[in-house]
Amino acid sequence: MNKLIYLLLFSTITLFASTKHVQQYYDAKKYEKAIKEARVSKNEYSNPQLHLLWAKSAEALGRLDEAMSAYERVIMLDEDNVDARVALAKIYNETNRLALATETKKELDNYQLTPEQRLSLGIIKGEDIDKVKAQVKLSLGHDTNINVSADDANSTLFSRLSANASYINELGAKKGWYGRGDMKLYYQNNTDAHLYDMFVGGLDIGAGYAGDGYSVYVPIGYSFIQYLDVNMLDQISLAPKINFIIDDLIINTNVKYAQRKYKQSEHKSMDDTSFGLGAELFYLMGKDFSYVNFLYESFSADNNGSSYIDRDAITLSAGINHNFSKDIVTKFDYRYRKGLYDDDVASGEKREDDYHQFEFKASHYLEEKLELYFSDRYVLNKSNYSESDYTKNIAMFGLSLNY
Repeated sequence: MNKLIYLLLFSTITLFASTKHVQQYYDAKKYEKAIKEARVSKNEYSNPQLHLLWAKSAEALGRLDEAMSAYERVIMLDEDNVDARVALAKIYNETNRLALATETKKELDNYQLTPEQRLSLGIIKGEDIDKVKAQVKLSLGHDTNINVSADDANSTLFSRLSANASYINELGAKKGWYGRGDMKLYYQNNTDAHLYDMFVGGLDIGAGYAGDGYSVYVPIGYSFIQYLDVNMLDQISLAPKINFIIDDLIINTNVKYAQRKYKQSEHKSMDDTSFGLGAELFYLMGKDFSYVNFLYESFSADNNGSSYIDRDAITLSAGINHNFSKDIVTKFDYRYRKGLYDDDVASGEKREDDYHQFEFKASHYLEEKLELYFSDRYVLNKSNYSESDYTKNIAMFGLSLNY
């Protein structure tokens, strides 16, 4: 009996030692030794991490066929391994296995990332740099407080159409450099409150550079808002972004400078300039992911007589996407924003707002690119300025086409 126990203990220690040794060789860039160790670790052939290290080592040595075979073994053992799928798509493309590359990229597109996130991930991971990502949504819903009022809330049914698209193109022979354009459109029609119908449009154009595990992008943007039955305002912005990927962690950082100009004479005193600084972390867990986001914004009035509009805001948000099955995906989000204003309220205090937002979304994929979804968002804003206290709930369902 004791001999059996010792044998089991020895086998277990050996099992973990093999992968540990492969990892050590890989970290030391001794790729030949890493592969040699992986090959003799037959008692650990069911461990996808062993084959992933094997694949990365072979790829580092330029032995793409060996790396491809190892990455394929990873997916056989762990079908949700994003690193292996992305690397495999890249190798298929480099070795002219175009049909396999296309199929693998289609599978990656099913991961529940936005067009912006999928494009950023693709750039950092080294996928084919010429591509288009687009999304069109049509939804119906109900808003319990469309006028964001503390005492006289106006509820309404609404229909909403939104679309966004990103296009990226490699700049000639300058490897790593790329040009990019992003467009967004948004329109909401309120059945019982047309005064609050809204139309938003925007276009960002810029250039960037994609290196090994990171990308830099500097866009110049223009957007406009039509609201309250008037052409309300337009905005120009400069928003540099730097993105990194470390294993399953995606880090997005950004800085934004913007100027807003109101079009109507009665609103001109509200013209302002803003500065923002943000960071977002995505952690990939197979087909699931979680995220945390931090954003600081400071708004300054452009007119001396309008100090009431000066304000700072700090926003913290977190969420998780979870795939319950191949066709059912859920999303949970929480957002908190602290607003600090320069205008005085009762007793000479400065105005402060505490904004809380809770959102749940469930999606069912009717086809590979066609999504049926339901979402519910609850908002609570508490302020020491009573007229800014409000609650609202927005429930809607719709269809989304993702390209």
